[in-house]
This record gives sequence, C-alpha cells and structure tokens, in this order.
Amino acid sequence: MISIGALLTIACAVSAVEHNIINNTNIDQQVLKRLSTFLNASGTLDPRDIARLNRTAQNLRLDKDLIAKLSETIKNDMRNVKKTEDLGYNVYDDGAEGGRREQPKLNAVDESPDYASSVVLASDLLSLTSAVANVKEKVCREQGYRFLDGLILNKRWALRMFDASAKSPQGLLFGSSYHLGNFDECVGIEEPGAGVTVEGQYCLATIKWRQREESKKIRTGRGETLRWAVCVPSGCDANAVAGFVSDVLSHTVGNSTGVEVNEKDCYTRKPMIVSKLDIAFLGIMLFFGVILLFTTAFEMYSIRYMKRKTSPMYDLIISFSLINNTKKILSTKQNNSLGLECINGIKALAMIFIIAGHACLFIGSGPVMDAEAWDRLIRDPANAFMLNNTLLVDTFLFLSAFLFSRLLLIELDKRRGRLNVLPILVFRYIRVTPAYMIVILFYMTWLPKIGEGPLWEGRLRLEQERCMDSWWANILYVNNYIKTERMCMFQSWYLAVDTQLFFVAPIFICSLWHWRRFGSIFTAVATFVSLVIPTVITYKERLDPTLLFYAKEFTDFATNFYFVEAYIRTHMKMTPYFMGILTGYILHRIQLENYEFSNLLKTFGWLTSIVLGTVTTFSVSLFYQDWYEYSTIEAAAYISLHKFAWSIANGWLIVACATGNGGILGKLLTWKFLVPIARLTFCAYLVNGIIELYYVGQLRHPLHITFFTVAANAISHIVLTFFLALILCIIFESPLHGIEKILLRMFARPVLSDNAKQDVSCETSRNTSQSKLDM
Repeated sequence: MISIGALLTIACAVSAVEHNIINNTNIDQQVLKRLSTFLNASGTLDPRDIARLNRTAQNLRLDKDLIAKLSETIKNDMRNVKKTEDLGYNVYDDGAEGGRREQPKLNAVDESPDYASSVVLASDLLSLTSAVANVKEKVCREQGYRFLDGLILNKRWALRMFDASAKSPQGLLFGSSYHLGNFDECVGIEEPGAGVTVEGQYCLATIKWRQREESKKIRTGRGETLRWAVCVPSGCDANAVAGFVSDVLSHTVGNSTGVEVNEKDCYTRKPMIVSKLDIAFLGIMLFFGVILLFTTAFEMYSIRYMKRKTSPMYDLIISFSLINNTKKILSTKQNNSLGLECINGIKALAMIFIIAGHACLFIGSGPVMDAEAWDRLIRDPANAFMLNNTLLVDTFLFLSAFLFSRLLLIELDKRRGRLNVLPILVFRYIRVTPAYMIVILFYMTWLPKIGEGPLWEGRLRLEQERCMDSWWANILYVNNYIKTERMCMFQSWYLAVDTQLFFVAPIFICSLWHWRRFGSIFTAVATFVSLVIPTVITYKERLDPTLLFYAKEFTDFATNFYFVEAYIRTHMKMTPYFMGILTGYILHRIQLENYEFSNLLKTFGWLTSIVLGTVTTFSVSLFYQDWYEYSTIEAAAYISLHKFAWSIANGWLIVACATGNGGILGKLLTWKFLVPIARLTFCAYLVNGIIELYYVGQLRHPLHITFFTVAANAISHIVLTFFLALILCIIFESPLHGIEKILLRMFARPVLSDNAKQDVSCETSRNTSQSKLDM
C-alpha cells in the first residue's frame, strides 16, 4: 500500500507538472520531502488536519479533483497506517549524490507534552514549511529548516521554540491585542551545531488589518492591530521574520493583513557591550560614592571628637554626608517664617497623584487583556481625579511662580529695589541641572541594560536612542520646542516650561514692586494674553480641550500629536504661572499691610474655591463620554478657562492657609508626615519615568484591568518612585542644594530662600501681622 506521505508527494508533483508551476512557485521540493517524512511518522491526523491540508493545497493551486482523491485515500488509509522508518531529510546533505542518508530516529522526550509531535505540529507544519521555504536570506532559511527538522525529530529545543510562540489568539473579540507567548522560554534556547549554534530570538510582530475610514476615527479600544509573538532562530533579521509571519498568515487568514517587524521588535540574548560613556557614568557614580563615604566618615568623627562645628568649610564638607542629608530629608521640622507650611502638603499630594496618573496611563496603554476596561474606567466620572494630571502639573507651575514672586518681593523690600537677579538665575540652573543630567546619563547608558522583556527593546532602547540624540536640548531647557519628536524623558517638558518662565518672571515681579499700578496692569494683561493664545490655537487647529488619555494614542508619547504640538509648549502653559505671580504679590501685600479677612469674604473665598476646584476636576470626564460630540467653541473655551479656574482655587487655598484661615484642610496640608515627601518631589519627578518604562518593558503577560489592579500597581509605582528619589536626593540633589545655600550666603546675602534668616525688624513685622491674622 502506498504511504500517505508518498501519495501526497506524487500528487503534488503530478499536479505541479500538469499546471507547469514547478519553476513558477516558491514552494521548495524540500517542503514535500519534509512533509513525506512527517506524515509517515505520524498517524494522528484527524478530519480537521485533513481540512487544513486541503486548504493549503488549494493555496498551492493543486487540482481540485486530485485534492479530493488524495483526501479520500488519506481517510481510507488512516486506520491502517503505522509508524515506519523512512529516509529523512537533512538540509546540510541536500543535493548529495551516491551515499545513503542516515535514517532519522524519532526519540520521545519524556519532558515534552504529548501534543508536541502530533496534532498541533501537524496542523501548522504545512504553513511553517512553506513560509520557511520562502525566506530569502540563506542563513535564516537554513536555520529554519533545522528548526523544522527538530520538530519532526521531536527535539526539545525545537519544541520549546514552537511552544514559546503565540498560538491561536484568545480573547481577540474581547479586546486582547497583545499575545506575548513565552519570552523567557524563547530567549533561553541554545542548540549547538556542527556549523552554527541556533539561539532563540523573540520577535513581537505588529499585525494590522485593513481599516475602514470610519473605524480610524474611533479613539477608544486599541485599533485594528495585534501584537503577535513568534520565536525564531537568531539568524533571522526583522525583514525575514516579517516575511515569515506574512506567509504563515496568508495560508490561514488570507492576504488582508499587513505585518510590521523592526529591529527593536526582536530580542536575543547577547553579551553586554560596555561603551566609553557607560564607563564614564560608572566613574561619576564611583567618584560621588567615594566623596559620600569620606564625608560621612568625617561627620561621624566630628560628632564624636570635634567641639566646634560651625564654619563654612565644615558645612561644605558635610553637605555630602549620608548622615547629614538623610536627617535633612527625613526631618519633619519646618523653619518657615512666612506661613507657607501648607505648600509642602500641596506639593506632596500633587506629586503622589501625578505619579499615580503616570502609572495608570502606562498600565492602560500597555499589554492588557480587556482593552475596553480602560475605556470604561476613563468614562466613569468618579475616576476623573486620576485623569487630571494636567491640572496637577499646572499646580506645580503655579507654586513655582508663587514662591519665586513671594520671596523675590521680600528681597526687594530688604534691598530697597536694588537686586541683581542674575546670580539667582545662575544658581537656580546649577541647582536643578546636575541631578537632571545624572538621570539623563543613566537613560543614555545603563537603563537598557538592567532588564529584558517582550517590549524592552521597543521602549527602553528607543528611549536611550532619543536621549543620545537630544540630551543637549534637555540641559538647555528647550526640549519642548526643539527635538520634540525625539524627546528624552517624556516628563522632562515640564522642566523646560518652568525654566523658561522662571527666567522671564523677574520682569513682572520687579515691575510689581517698582510700579504697583503699572506692574499690576502689566501682569494682568500678560495673564489675559496667556488665556487668549491657547484659545485661538485650539479653535483654529480644532484641538482637544485638554490632554485626553485614550490608550491607543499613548503607546508612545512622542507620537501623540496633541502632546507634542500643543500640550508641552510654554505658550500653552503660561496661565497658571502668571496667576502664581499675582497670588504671591497679593499675599505679600496682605501680610505687609496686616489685612484681615471678614467672615463674608472667607465664606465667599472657600465656596468659590471648592466649586471651581470640583468643576475643573470632574468636568474632564465629559469629553470621554460616547454621546459627546466635539465642539471647537467648547474646546477653545475649556482649554483656558479650566486652567484659570484651577489657579483661582489654588490661590485662595494658599492665601487662606498662609493667613491662618485654612481650617481642617490647612491642618491636613501642614501635616508633618508630608514634609519629607515634599522634599523628594523634584527627584521623584525625574526618576518616575524609569519606573514606568521598566514596568512596561519587562511585562510578560497582559494585565486584567480593574480599578483594584490599576490602583494596586499605581501604589507600588509610587513607593518605588519615592525610594529611587530618596537615593538620588541623598547622593546628588541634597548636597548640591546645601552647597548652593553656602555659596549664596557667601556671595549673595541675604539668601533667597523660604528658610532664610530675616533681619529683626522684618521678622517682628511679619510675626505681628501673622498673629493678628490668626486671631
């Protein structure tokens, strides 16, 4: 009786001759040889496998009558077929004449699952073999044939490579668009050979279906894309993998799909390459580490043996001490004599929710099982406070302007208007940039080397390349206008906006002190202009009313049009800054003139603040509803007015707390536990991107989205962020802050700081004013 494999081989050959396609098709004769070996070795084909064989044969243009006869013969012979040994195919002996080939031996692997050599492989072998035969690159094709040989011969490494790839999609209609296979199983494969070692290479292909124009306008969900993991030999490049996946899909779902694979989508374990920049970064860290150990030992010695501990040199040395900086950061004491203790509470709570918002956005835009779950969460008005990161960032712009205005006005009072602001600007740059630059250097060097995962190369390696390309724009604080498509650190735009506005703020603050009426009008006009500019741009360009957190639009911040072209621009962010300057000036006049609020004014202020704060917080959920229709007028009005309203709410909160009218909320914001957190906010903002990128890059399986899972992950991100911030602050930011204060005391007295020592007359005046206001 003719064997099944031989029959199929003869039938295909006859059909090929009949249709004259032997030289016009991409199907290699090796396909038929391998198929014959496999079918003779396996007797477990069921009707579904026969159907797959028929469909594949039809794709090869075989005669329909011949296919029918072949299928009937297979069905009749299936019951009587037994496993027999046959001549095997060895790709490395292909074309050899004379000599007998070695017969393959099908070894059962005890650890391998039963399905490995039967139904699953039989159902996929035709499409896999055809796809391998169509690979153009010789090395990839030969390693592919070796992989197929391993499958047929039940080799464990080949079974693992097959097992590590994603199989039939699960939950596709449920919104599951990430099918990640088994990353660690794939990259752990290593099979030595006589010619070359085959290593596992994990590739995450992007499969796109044709979209109707109507579906392209839908912003919810994940779009018509699917991320599909395949484990292939390391000899295949991205183009070969894309072609391979395309060929496999063409035999299953037709040619209606497009497949994209780039080099960052593929990962294989390689020896770590250390560059000169990597070594330089380690050198910097080692240098600071040695200084930290030396100064810490010096402080321990001075505590035990030295009596006199007050000198500029002593303060300069211990500014790097681990003991001194840890005590300074974790201390809950506040030496604020201006009644601004509530600022620490506002900063701490705002940063906690900013980090939580970042975590939610990265979780929602990353691999999830149910894409619609994120859409349900953002439509719920109760979750609006998590979607208003934009307002919380505006809060920091407001506080930055408020503190600068308040403290600069005090200095102008003491110096009678004669103040050189240039040293203040220079020292501000010196204080902020070193810690910022250290984090950028970490992005450029060791960040991509600290882990691995399905999305690691596409996220962290891409971030490294962007930082290598645009680091100079960051340290010049112009990265929100230059190299925005290659921005290093997605959150770094804020530092650029704050620095740019900080450098122009003295113009308005000095005008308020020198010419009260003109300065007030000048600043008010600037505030009005800051409201008009975003309104006009939003109306003209038909932009969103604010940054909307749709998951499929935030897989990469640099590709989000609104984020790059509108959100990060300074001219779109000026309103809260100018409002902060005006609030600082108003509080300065209140405390200078001992002004007391009436009960009616207090009631009006709190009601206004609560209403405006609540409306601006929860109104954003309106734009996520399915029934909402976009209106350019509404968007243009919202973009400016909600920032203005939020600034008014923040302004009253600070003024009320500073004048002793904060009530319960004032007591909460002056809670001592929040003081150390407030000191870490700058460093926390710098390092938060590391936590978020690491989370997405190393994620092995999609996350099931619920409020609990999102909240639990967000809390863990907050804790990890502040832990890294503590390390960065102790080693870099706190020492440099201490040095800045020492140098300012030496060269620019009195110190422009909220902790500065004021002269007796000013101190007495402020205390008297504060005591009256508290009554």
